[in-house]
Amino acid sequence: MILKKTAKAVDIAVFITSRSAIEPVTTEEIAAGLGLSSSYTESILKELREAGLIRAHRGPGGGYQIRGNPEDISLWDVVKHFEVVHSFDEVYPDNAHPMKALESEIQRHLQEALASQTLDDVAVPFMPRDASVSSMLGQFRLKPMPAPFIPKAPNSVFQLSMML
Repeated sequence: MILKKTAKAVDIAVFITSRSAIEPVTTEEIAAGLGLSSSYTESILKELREAGLIRAHRGPGGGYQIRGNPEDISLWDVVKHFEVVHSFDEVYPDNAHPMKALESEIQRHLQEALASQTLDDVAVPFMPRDASVSSMLGQFRLKPMPAPFIPKAPNSVFQLSMML
């Protein structure tokens, strides 16, 4: 039904959607996170980039991000770049063949199911533990607060004479 490469492409697109909210995701992070080799990950990333689904940022702090809004990209948008949509006319020239109708119906249902789910629907946002702190530290430079002022006063009327 769906090739292993197609399933991994969907996994990569979902992984990037989940992790790239703060900064782009590197090939190494994707490969390690999904248990794939770097070269296999690179080949899929290249196809996703050529399909216009992701964009690459080069240099320090670079990596991959989803191109556009994840709410507007369906899983079918990813799958259709890796799968061949079959025309069962060649396999079953007879229109009355029961398998032709069955396989066409299966393919149609699969397309509808994938088209109804977006990357945003299936991605779980990932926030590293130190991301909010480090991002705030990068944006604002706050000076340290002064030590609190504690007035020196007597605790009772009897200590008042000692203070004067």
